[in-house]
Amino acid sequence: MSALIDQAIRQAGLDDVLSARRSGPVTAQHVERLRACDLLVLGALADRVRAQEVGDLVSIHTDAPPEAEPGVLVLPGSGAELTGLALLREVAMARATGPRAGRIRVDWTRCGLELAQIALAFGANELVGRIASKRGLPLLTGEKLGVGKKSRLEDAEVVKRRELEGFVRRAGRTPWFAEETP
Repeated sequence: MSALIDQAIRQAGLDDVLSARRSGPVTAQHVERLRACDLLVLGALADRVRAQEVGDLVSIHTDAPPEAEPGVLVLPGSGAELTGLALLREVAMARATGPRAGRIRVDWTRCGLELAQIALAFGANELVGRIASKRGLPLLTGEKLGVGKKSRLEDAEVVKRRELEGFVRRAGRTPWFAEETP
C-alpha cells in the first residue's frame, strides 16, 4: 500500500510538499496547492505525516471537555460546524500544515463516531467525546446493556469503551484511553 500511496502523492505533484514537511516549514504556496488538491491524495499525505510524526497510537478522551488542553486542535471547532468531507479536509490540512507532531483531536459527539473513525485516516490522532446511550443521554452509574445474541447484561461503560476500542482498531490504529497510564 505504501508504494501506491507514494505514487499517488507523486502524481499529484505533492512529493515536494511532503519533503518540505519533513525538513522544515511548509510554505504558503504549498498550503495553496494542498487546499486545491484531491481530498483522497491530501488524506494520504496527511496520514503519511501522522504515521511519521506521532505513530499509530490514538488517545481516547472520555472524561474531559474537548477544549480542555491548550495546544490541541479540536475538530469540529466550537465556531464552525464542519461535517463530512469538509471536516476530513480540515483534519488533513491541520496535520499537513500544523505543528510537527501536533495533537489533532476529533470530537465524535459533534460529528458522529463513524466520521471520527474515518478522520483517523486523514491525520487525526486523538478522539474525544462523551460516552452516552444510543439516544445521546449520559450513562447512569451502574447502568447495564444487553450484549450478544442471548443479551447478557454487562456494565454499559465497559461495553461502550470496548466499542470505541473496536472503532480505533478497525481503523488500523492502537487505542489508548487517556485516563489510563500507558
